[in-house]
Amino acid sequence: MEGYLDYLDLRPNPPRRRRDLSLLPEMPLDVLLEIFSLLEPKDLLNMARSCKDFRRALVKPSMMHVLWRAKRIESGAPEPPEGFSEAKWVAFLFNTFCYSCATPNVRTDFYILKRLCVSYAPTSSKEEPDYWYAWIEDIEEIATIWDTFEERILAGDAQAIADRNTFKQERGAAVEHMREAAPECRVWADTLEEQKLNNKNNVREARILAVRQCFYELGYDQVDVDGVIEWETPELKTGKGKITDRVWRNLRAKLEPQVVRAAEVRHYELKLDLKLQRMFDLMTAWNMWLESLNLPTSELLKYPKQRDLWYLPAVSALLDAPVDAAIDYLPIVADFSNIARNFIFTKREELRRSVPIANLSEASPDALELATSIFSAPSSTSHLGGGDLSYPKIALGWKMLSVCHLFKNEEEAHEMGFSVEQPVLPFFDEKLSAVAATLVTDVGLNRYTATIGDMDALDERFLCLTCIRTKLRYSGKIFVGAYTWKNAVVHSREHHRETIKFERITSERLRQRVDRSEEIDEERSDPDRYQSAFHCNHCFFGPRNGRPALKGEVKEHIRTEHNIEDPSARKGDYILNEVRRQNFEKPSYIHMREEEFDLD
Repeated sequence: MEGYLDYLDLRPNPPRRRRDLSLLPEMPLDVLLEIFSLLEPKDLLNMARSCKDFRRALVKPSMMHVLWRAKRIESGAPEPPEGFSEAKWVAFLFNTFCYSCATPNVRTDFYILKRLCVSYAPTSSKEEPDYWYAWIEDIEEIATIWDTFEERILAGDAQAIADRNTFKQERGAAVEHMREAAPECRVWADTLEEQKLNNKNNVREARILAVRQCFYELGYDQVDVDGVIEWETPELKTGKGKITDRVWRNLRAKLEPQVVRAAEVRHYELKLDLKLQRMFDLMTAWNMWLESLNLPTSELLKYPKQRDLWYLPAVSALLDAPVDAAIDYLPIVADFSNIARNFIFTKREELRRSVPIANLSEASPDALELATSIFSAPSSTSHLGGGDLSYPKIALGWKMLSVCHLFKNEEEAHEMGFSVEQPVLPFFDEKLSAVAATLVTDVGLNRYTATIGDMDALDERFLCLTCIRTKLRYSGKIFVGAYTWKNAVVHSREHHRETIKFERITSERLRQRVDRSEEIDEERSDPDRYQSAFHCNHCFFGPRNGRPALKGEVKEHIRTEHNIEDPSARKGDYILNEVRRQNFEKPSYIHMREEEFDLD
């Protein structure tokens, strides 16, 4: 018995019997008619092409009036023109491939009774052309018949001329009929296409509603489902209106992650709106507190911005509280002074710790004041300080770093499709710091002790030998930039990130040319007029609600709001935002000849 069971397990499965319709053409005519009458014209045409038996059954003369004519009348199509049987006319009306290249879904031309794609049609628009055209094969066929008449006439056939005239009249009548019938056929075809489109849209709409209902039954919110399952959803553009279990399983696997994602994004947006409202209330109290301090703006610019406060642990806990929680802002408001003080202290210490030990010595002053401590903005930063300050090309010294507020896009918010700023510190740029160290050494200072102030006091100018070598390949007289040490570092960042070499200008004659060029540049350009980089030092908000403004705007604000007739930066009435200072310190350019350079 066990051996027999093993045999049953090992024996091959019997081949499946193939299903075919070979006996269908042999069925009684009345049964075939009943079946065929339920089919659409396009389905009948496909059946006629499926095999010879079906073709013979469908093109029988008895079928022309019983079946094909019934289908034409059912569709509302016009009468077939001369030379078309009922079956051929239905095939012409409901097939969609090009007569020349078999391209599918082409436009039917009822003037020449052909279907042509854009490669062969005289016009690709839906408007009929304003000139007449014909099918070459039709012309050749007519020409052959005409030549036959000519041959008969030359052979002396007396009846040939009469037959030719009769043929000419018949062809003229046929052409005239085509001209009259073509617009009517065109209207019918356009109506049919519109009906098909409406039917297709109805099926698509039913499919969308069915899929939505399936997701509703799974417990998803309507707003999330409707946002994903809509007219342009690619997975629902084709298919039947009725959703089977198998189809639903496939659609669910593709669409459910999108519905879940939509719900997550919606919940995140609601949470974000709540946090923004709470932050607005807190910032109202914060701004009132800033105004009460009576500190100069130069100090207040160091204080945390809205996004800096947002990510403080105490503030984050308040913002993340449940929707129905009672929010008490008083403990945070009462601690504003400690929050500001700790923010400034922590920022300074973190920046100091980012300076490598190798850049320092026992004799080094404050690490942030060293001329070799160059910082850059991370590539992920979104914008700087208040929304309308550009990045500093380089950041150096606590005076600039203290007012440099950088932000990047929060990763979670970015994944959800929102822009939420997260504070980030400038990073110590080792490559630019190495460039600064070579400049410090070049002027004779100690790289471990030279401060920013020491380098500024020397007021040296430098030439970029890397640029000069490149330019001299093309000309013996070139335009050369003369850089301050800070501009030299900026130039290295923008143009020569990998390798660069500078040379200090030691020639007194050359330095005089540079000084004259700088004087001319200062007279010609007036960046104060178009640089939004200034703040009122008597109040924090100034003319642009805390954002930097044009110098003219700030001075007018001081005259109007603070009754100071002649505002002056020297007297401390207004200040330049240190982050924008580099925009006012541009290199000057002078013409030099090749023999003036020592490139060894």
